[in-house]
Amino acid sequence: MVKINCLVILVLSISTGLFAQEKDSIINPKGKVYFGIEVGNNIIGSFEFNEPKTSFQGGFLAEYYFARHWSVSGRLKYYKIGASFSDDVSFIDFAGKTTYNAGRFKGEAIAIPLDVKWEVRLYKNFAGFLKLGYALSIETKSEYSDYSPAITENFSNYNHNLFTGYGLNYFINDKDAVFFSVEYFVDGNKGNQNGLHIFNDGGKYLTNTHVNVGYKRCFFSESEKNKPFF
Repeated sequence: MVKINCLVILVLSISTGLFAQEKDSIINPKGKVYFGIEVGNNIIGSFEFNEPKTSFQGGFLAEYYFARHWSVSGRLKYYKIGASFSDDVSFIDFAGKTTYNAGRFKGEAIAIPLDVKWEVRLYKNFAGFLKLGYALSIETKSEYSDYSPAITENFSNYNHNLFTGYGLNYFINDKDAVFFSVEYFVDGNKGNQNGLHIFNDGGKYLTNTHVNVGYKRCFFSESEKNKPFF
């Protein structure tokens, strides 16, 4: 979390130094399109052994506010993925054969998350938000090791998933904003764990938590579409 604290301080310092609040009025982002970047920590929750669980993640974004408190956004993100699992007990399958399910997976992915976000103003131009979205992730690196012979499935190198998130947003002025967010991603299945599973199918799914800090700037507004660009 030290890296995230440093990133937060850096983003806030840059924004404070380069930009000043143009006026004390409440910013209405409706009809505006923002482009920006976000970086932060990626925490892998699907490792069960001693693998490094924290790594860098980041990407680019485009966001359109179709209402004062509602927006849709699309992003392109990079992050590491992984899973490891091992059952402590054996399992006898329908053929009467005793099997053991275990494996280790490490990889990297490019994701395209699309989401809808609802913001609520907390104080002046400072707001909190909730988001819900869909993401397509494509593995750019896939390493499988220590998989038991019982696992014969050919795992897909691309996955579809839903994700949720929450965070804070601050409009510095009519053009610029900084934000902080936490998101939870559940990607594809990388194995099957033995035992009795009541609330799930026993799959070993990739799970990632993204902690983001970012900056975005408005480059287009519906109120300015008839004005010259320069």
